[in-house]
Amino acid sequence: MHIRAELIETNLKETFRISRGESSGKKNCIVHLEDALGECCPSIYYGYSAEDCCQVINESRLEIKEALEFSRQLDYYEEMFSGRKSLLAGLDIVLHDYISRKLDLPLYQYLGIPDPQNLETSYTISIDKPENLEKRLKAAEGFKSVKLKIGSEYDKENLKILHDRTKFRIRVDANGAFALDQIMELVPIFNDYKLELVEQPLAESSPSDLKMLRKELKVPIFLDESIVEVQDVYKYLGAIDGVNIKLQRVGGIRMALKMIQAARSLGMKIMFGCMLETNIGNCATAHLGGFADFLDLDSSMLLKDDPFEGLSIDRGRIIMPAGKGIGARRKQNV
Repeated sequence: MHIRAELIETNLKETFRISRGESSGKKNCIVHLEDALGECCPSIYYGYSAEDCCQVINESRLEIKEALEFSRQLDYYEEMFSGRKSLLAGLDIVLHDYISRKLDLPLYQYLGIPDPQNLETSYTISIDKPENLEKRLKAAEGFKSVKLKIGSEYDKENLKILHDRTKFRIRVDANGAFALDQIMELVPIFNDYKLELVEQPLAESSPSDLKMLRKELKVPIFLDESIVEVQDVYKYLGAIDGVNIKLQRVGGIRMALKMIQAARSLGMKIMFGCMLETNIGNCATAHLGGFADFLDLDSSMLLKDDPFEGLSIDRGRIIMPAGKGIGARRKQNV
């Protein structure tokens, strides 16, 4: 059995803006092993592309000889692709999907982890002018929480609109937009509005600066981009309240489970997030949802033409796919 890769291109319903740039579409690498699926969704900041992932997988002609010993394959892939976490994630997901399908089990049962029941996700609002906020919020109808991207001149006004005119619980994500003195100017607003959490606030996430921020901020601090290896979790002990684990950034399900264990041992909270993945990536991550304090798994909702289905979201409530494996499948006639 050989693993093969397919490049797809999807379009976003609306331009997606964060503090570091914007996107109106995304190319992803879909990984196939018989009927099993995985996904590589590298950020443009990772230094390699979805096309690179497809090329490496197809040219390497990766072969699976013994399904029940796929952990050895993952050991090999982790060594071979250690610097390309998204590529590793795609291979990790497809192997987990494959073996759990063969055993006729949903992924979480195969892993022996908590049943992902009663999951709820936030809805992400990208950076935009205040006059456009109402239109963007229509898609969040019924959600309990929204995550507002910040790092622009519209931050204070957009936050005021959300606080004064809506009943959403508010999370903010700076994607590393601020220096310490800049974010300190927003701390009184964050505290007054009683935000759920502040994610990746600083451009330079030194533990000492985060500890200074944490003394003033009465809102939990989560790190996202700074958490790549398990040792990163330990690095920030005492400086943050939680970590946002993304399969595409850490290298897949196996590494995510190690990070969960590390974070829990340190008393940190856990969020699972996503890149601009299709339903494949969201399905895989949702199976870990039984560990989550917070979820941000709405990327497939942001896509205009996701060719895959499985997980669905109803007014913020995640409806897990039925059946074996991760539960994702290609839509008919796509």
